[in-house]
Amino acid sequence: MEKMDISTILASAIHESKNHIGSLLYQLETLKRQPLKPDVEKAIQKVEEGMKQLNDEWVEYLYLYRLASDGYHVHYDCFSLEEFLDDQVFALSQSAIAKNLDLSFNADRNLMGVFDERLMTAVVGTAVYNALRFAKSKIELNASLDKEYLVISIEDDGPGYNNNDHQEDELLFGSNTGLGLYFAELSATAHNVEGRTGRIEKLKSNSLGGAKLAIYIPQ
Repeated sequence: MEKMDISTILASAIHESKNHIGSLLYQLETLKRQPLKPDVEKAIQKVEEGMKQLNDEWVEYLYLYRLASDGYHVHYDCFSLEEFLDDQVFALSQSAIAKNLDLSFNADRNLMGVFDERLMTAVVGTAVYNALRFAKSKIELNASLDKEYLVISIEDDGPGYNNNDHQEDELLFGSNTGLGLYFAELSATAHNVEGRTGRIEKLKSNSLGGAKLAIYIPQ
């Protein structure tokens, strides 16, 4: 019997779990169409948001597996950053509303960038979900050009970072696995242009005072 690669088995299991969550989300959406008491409706909303986050995490894990195993090829395309960030805010706004947080974006309407949309969507979603845990009232998505790099940043008004690298990672990406940070790093470094490689930087937000994750994508 041929020996099977355990990583491939795990990736397949994650894919099946993601499909199962999608089916449960559809059933929840059907349930929400029925007359419900306010407390029941609120409880369903919390369950739905938790499942959406878990579904996004499964997507991230699949990308992580493909990136780590060289099974993913970066798909470059040109995007309006105003439209891209607007899409991210729209997709994640219900999660922010559920926690009474303001989620907004800033980008010049003429700013264009070249990157892999699926990877950057997953990275932004991961960073926002973690910022939801620590932000006091506001999360901002920003985009700008820094020399030959497009910079997409996720900033919040939470406690921010301290001087301990391990605790920094816990603050932004949670203390369970650290996969969020690893995924962001792999996604950034997967972008290469004329010998220039993408990177991430963990900073303090000058505008909000909390944490800032900056993703540098070579252009």
